[in-house]
Amino acid sequence: MLVCLAVFISDFALVLLMTPKNKQILMAKPLIIIVVAAVVAMMTSFSVASMVSAQQQPGSKFGTIASLQNGKDGKPAWIVSGAWDLRNVNSTSPSFNATFNMVMLNGSAPHKHTITDFKMTGSPAKKNVASTYNGTSTVSLKNGPVTGVPISIKLMGPSAMSMWIDPGKTENHFGNTPLYGVQHRVK
Repeated sequence: MLVCLAVFISDFALVLLMTPKNKQILMAKPLIIIVVAAVVAMMTSFSVASMVSAQQQPGSKFGTIASLQNGKDGKPAWIVSGAWDLRNVNSTSPSFNATFNMVMLNGSAPHKHTITDFKMTGSPAKKNVASTYNGTSTVSLKNGPVTGVPISIKLMGPSAMSMWIDPGKTENHFGNTPLYGVQHRVK
């Protein structure tokens, strides 16, 4: 909506600026340019500020997944990449969601997975600079979503994360190692 308003204002200003017959409009060109620039700058800064505040809510973490996962033979076979977020970190019921793509190392068999409906069991385990959140989630697989899948999310310091998904409930689809990723921070 803000972008549409900015485009309308700038188009209107261009029409006014390209009408050389009216002397008052010609004299007002610098003022029109300054007003349009100020409006566009304010709308842009408002949009950026609201995006940053939405992502940086207190008690929220988010980031990307970038991992190599082993195949059935125990050797690297899959590239995994996507996004995750963990909200209400300090509550008794944090929310975790992830969406990621998997593709074989040769570029074949691309597909997508989601992890939703995280329900934490117990309290987060904190050791040194790591916090581990254990619970269950719904994991989307080829034959449909699987509910009640044990999952362990570990935040390691301010930058790294891992996610272990129970291989028994997911037909070993994600291999025998956790998925790894990073935490993003907006400064």
